[in-house]
Amino acid sequence: MVFWVGVLVGVVFIWFAIKMSFYETWAMLFNIVISIYLSVFLRPIAIEIVPAAGSTPYSNALTMLAIAIASFAILHGVSYIYFTGQFSVSFPKVFNVLAAGFLGFLAGFLVWSFACLLICVTPISQQPIVKGLGFGGQSQQTNVSYISWWCNLVHKVVSSQDNKITTQETINDLLESTEKKTREKMGDDAAEPNEPAGTNVKDM
Repeated sequence: MVFWVGVLVGVVFIWFAIKMSFYETWAMLFNIVISIYLSVFLRPIAIEIVPAAGSTPYSNALTMLAIAIASFAILHGVSYIYFTGQFSVSFPKVFNVLAAGFLGFLAGFLVWSFACLLICVTPISQQPIVKGLGFGGQSQQTNVSYISWWCNLVHKVVSSQDNKITTQETINDLLESTEKKTREKMGDDAAEPNEPAGTNVKDM
């Protein structure tokens, strides 16, 4: 189900992309990729700088979401001021429709995959009903692989040759950490003694 919802989101992005044209869609996809890349790799740094940001079970998702939104807003503003808002690049209509639609689908599926990742790094992803919707297993691996493919393109450019850590390894470590914390939390809850329902009454 999760995969097909992602396809539907991609189709919706196709419609927006065709209205935007290829040039603007390419800029949007670039901004989305960079924003997601920053959210994945800056999350540990942000939590280390602001310890309070990592004090809740949903801290990883909220931190990644905040970084992604802030990064996209900045990148989109810069690209509009200096590029898309200043220059208009025209292409043949057939190329514009096909290429813009293709990039729009890629962007839409990437946004949906990132949204699924945010859900998967929260304790709610361990609930049976959520797993039943497809947030786990093959669907999760598909989304992680898709995000990793894009982020690794950026990673090859901005990281040093000595850094062998891939995006997929970083995300898998985050997912494993989420599962471990959830199991520990469930174990702690089960170990806590039940509180008395009322005041004890001594036998007469």
